[in-house]
Amino acid sequence: MSEQIAFLETRYGKIFELDLHGLSKEEARAELVHTIHTIDIFYKAILITHGYHQGRVLKNFIRNEYNDKAISKKINIDASRTLLVIDWEYCETAKR
Repeated sequence: MSEQIAFLETRYGKIFELDLHGLSKEEARAELVHTIHTIDIFYKAILITHGYHQGRVLKNFIRNEYNDKAISKKINIDASRTLLVIDWEYCETAKR
């Protein structure tokens, strides 16, 4: 685990890492929706690697287009990664 991820975990809690790098926008959307709605409550955030060298489609999609009420915050970590903080209270309320 990198020092940066360890630092993020001290602030946000356990982080699930998801690599979407190399997927199409639609494949990335499907993988992200599946992950957000099936991830264990043990995880408090998802660190997404979307890349940026071979186009910014996924980066822009994650940071600007993708919206889910289960996500309370988006944090730009660097050019190729974004952290999505999960709102478990919303998720539990939505299940009722």
